[in-house]
Amino acid sequence: MTKTALIYHDDYLKHEAGPGNPERRERLISIMDYLRNGGIFERVEILNPSSCSDKDLLRVHRREYVEFIRDICAKGGGPIDADTFVRADTYNIARLAAGGVMLAGDVVARGEFENSFALVRPPGHHATRDRGMGFCYFNNVAVMARYLQESMGLKRILILDWDAHAANGTMDIFYDDPSVLNISIHQDPVSFYPGTGFAEQLGEGEGKGYTVNVPMRPGAGNSDYIYVLDELVIPLARSYRPEFIAISAGFDSHRDDFISGLQLTEKGYGFMTEMMLSLAEELCSGKLMVELEGGYNLEGIACSSYAVMNSLIGIPAEKVDGNALGSVSAVVEQLKKSLSEYHSIRR
Repeated sequence: MTKTALIYHDDYLKHEAGPGNPERRERLISIMDYLRNGGIFERVEILNPSSCSDKDLLRVHRREYVEFIRDICAKGGGPIDADTFVRADTYNIARLAAGGVMLAGDVVARGEFENSFALVRPPGHHATRDRGMGFCYFNNVAVMARYLQESMGLKRILILDWDAHAANGTMDIFYDDPSVLNISIHQDPVSFYPGTGFAEQLGEGEGKGYTVNVPMRPGAGNSDYIYVLDELVIPLARSYRPEFIAISAGFDSHRDDFISGLQLTEKGYGFMTEMMLSLAEELCSGKLMVELEGGYNLEGIACSSYAVMNSLIGIPAEKVDGNALGSVSAVVEQLKKSLSEYHSIRR
């Protein structure tokens, strides 16, 4: 059996995010060229998704918002946010992106593949229940999670987001829901978009303790992220025992990406993927999928995606030792203390 599914559709290249917007078609072109030239295509199965339905969207988004996006597209498009523009085909392509992430989750959850990588655009993790922003229209990973919960009865899903920006949309959708442990590691939002995703934001109601934000100071790199996985993410996951793991992989945290001050490299992304694969093998029969979020340096996003794909197909990643900046270790210790009321955090 082919181990890894790669989900992709040429129609993702048709999406136009607006003049001068860094979320451009060349992002996927550069990734696909890099994977092709690196021999990945011969080792995976490429699957073409279908669009998700309105029913799929409405598990996550308010009806009024879905209708708003559909109607503004029908009128030819227009801006919905300072940096988020809608065109006539945005509604259909955004549904195709959500459908791609759904397919990536479905084939893994059903045991057809061991893991998967959804190379989709537009991205989704900034889309809240009732608002699109930050280049995002529908929250792809949330649509996938709700689909798996309804179609397969999954009760515990872990989402790890390592995009440079806090996953504010995913946080909004699952903030009061303990059936999803949503962990976002991102640049400190004090002076960075979207201005939310602070360590104190832990969820509310029954979901208190199931939203985890790990803000990182500019300059944080591979060893800091490995430290966070070792000291916080993996112990939390072992306490939570997810039935499925999803990674929202943004590569704008790469050291060559102009949009953040973070210093991750392809080596770090590859080793983090390997760590999460090992965790999935331990906790949920290896059920893990990755879906693309941000990343705007074309070389950085291409070689980072290649490193992730190598880990998914079983090529060992070069080991990175965890050694955190003082500010990172302080945040982790405070989070452990805050979360101990809800989770038995242990190594």
